[in-house]
Amino acid sequence: MELKNPIAAYTANGNLEAHAIVTWLESNGIRAYAVEDNSGVSLFAFGTISQFHKPQVFVDKSDIDRAGDFLRQFELQRDQRCKELDDSPPIVSECEECGVASEFPASQNGTTQNCPKCTAFMDVGTSEWPDDFDFGDAESDTELSDNVDDAIAAASKLERVGDWDDAIEAFREAADRWPDHAEYIGNCIAEIERKRDATR
Repeated sequence: MELKNPIAAYTANGNLEAHAIVTWLESNGIRAYAVEDNSGVSLFAFGTISQFHKPQVFVDKSDIDRAGDFLRQFELQRDQRCKELDDSPPIVSECEECGVASEFPASQNGTTQNCPKCTAFMDVGTSEWPDDFDFGDAESDTELSDNVDDAIAAASKLERVGDWDDAIEAFREAADRWPDHAEYIGNCIAEIERKRDATR
C-alpha cells in the first residue's frame, strides 16, 4: 500500500504480530504496511528497544500520532494477555526450515523465535486478538467497497475470523479491481495461504 510519507511506527515481536497490527490499524482508518527488518534495532515512534529480526510497521507521517495512541493501547492489552498466559501449557510450532516441532512458552504466541534445532527464524503459534480489540466495521462483501482501502479491510476482516478461503477470494477481487496494489495484496494472500496450509 502506497504512503506519501512512510515512517516506521512500530517494531513487532514477529511477522504474525506485525500483520495483525497492520490489519487493526487499517480497520481503524490508519493506512499501514509491514516490512521485514533484519537490522537488529527495534524502533517505536516513542522509544527505542534493542531487539533482533523484527518486522516494522509503517504508517504515513500524518497518522503517526493517532497510530501511537492505538499502539500504546495494543501494548497494554498484549502485556496483560501475556501475564494471563504465564501458567498456560506450552505451545508447539513447526519450523519451516528443518520441519522439527518444538515447544515454546504460551507467552511467546504470535512472535518470531529461533528454532532450537536449526536456529532459523520461525513464527510461533498464531496471533489471536482479545475480544475487546476494535477492528472496525468493514463490510465483508468487497463488491460494496468503493476504494481499495475498504476492500482490503473487508478481506482482512474475513481473515481475522478464520474464513481464509473467502479472504483469499476477496483479496484477489481487490487485486483485479486495483492492479496498482497487486503486490501488497499478493503478499497478504501468500500469508493467508501459509497459515491455512500449516493447519492442514
